[in-house]
Amino acid sequence: METEEAPKEVTITVSSNIDNIIRTLVANEEVVFKSQQRGEAEPSESEKTDIALRCYENSKLNFLIKFGKHLDRNQLSHFDRFTAESEPNWEETGIVLAELTKKNSRQLEVKNRRYKALQQMIKENAYFSEIEMMKRNPLLYEQLVGQYLTADEKRERDKYVMEKGVTFVKILMEGIERDNAEHWMKLQQQKEDNKMEESESSDEDAELATGNVRWGEFEEDKMAVTKSKKRSPMVTAQERLLLRQEFVTTMYQNFLDGKDEAFDYSDVDDSAVYDNVEEIEHDAEDRYFDSEEAAEVIGDGHQSSEDELDIYMNALNQHPAVCDLAHNMTRL
Repeated sequence: METEEAPKEVTITVSSNIDNIIRTLVANEEVVFKSQQRGEAEPSESEKTDIALRCYENSKLNFLIKFGKHLDRNQLSHFDRFTAESEPNWEETGIVLAELTKKNSRQLEVKNRRYKALQQMIKENAYFSEIEMMKRNPLLYEQLVGQYLTADEKRERDKYVMEKGVTFVKILMEGIERDNAEHWMKLQQQKEDNKMEESESSDEDAELATGNVRWGEFEEDKMAVTKSKKRSPMVTAQERLLLRQEFVTTMYQNFLDGKDEAFDYSDVDDSAVYDNVEEIEHDAEDRYFDSEEAAEVIGDGHQSSEDELDIYMNALNQHPAVCDLAHNMTRL
């Protein structure tokens, strides 16, 4: 009598390429893996991995539509094989892949142009001078740099600022007022969201409708800034240097991310002046070999377009002294 064989366990196998792609997606906090209800817990890493993996197995087209915007050029090249006529939805997949590749190329072009502009402006020492950066983000400057300056250093700084017709205190207060305005807007938006999503109209609604509580919070913010100036933590010369570097690299990154509101980015993003001809030719050669090298690059978990600024910022942000001091600053 024949015995029945136990059912074989069904496992989903993936290439090292897609495995690395999914791990990259899981590590990216901007990726949305599923819609969540208010108050619902964030999916775990294993749940995110399972969602992405099953989406990939079910439909390469849907995977690209859902996650494609978070992939780089080398990762997108993995899906070229699924545009062959023998593949399901090959035509639609090809269209979506071409559009994603085009957008990715534009993003890379903008990134490179902003980086070239950044390098040029750093050399000019105008837009990225300490004074100009302080004006754009006075509170961050005070937290990371200003409160650790000696009396002589502050006099020298304030002397320069006053020659320009404005005092440091005025710059700082303008930053506080701007911060308060943004805080107030967020609270107002939260109030409106609560009205739409909740039907309760008890003490909670009355508190949200009262402006005194909110403006009291602003006063606490101002007191916290004043308190931090009076009672600055003791730091070494090396830690001061690291904090100053953190401020500078934050300002660099804000520029690269398009967060400088007063800056006209079209002057850089749409200008071929900041293109490096040698790099463009080199990129063209890279694209020729991408089909053969993409698997190796993705498998190693590295991006070919990583630049010197990325390396510097990653190393600085991971420095133990910077991490500890940044954590302590948030508690002041």
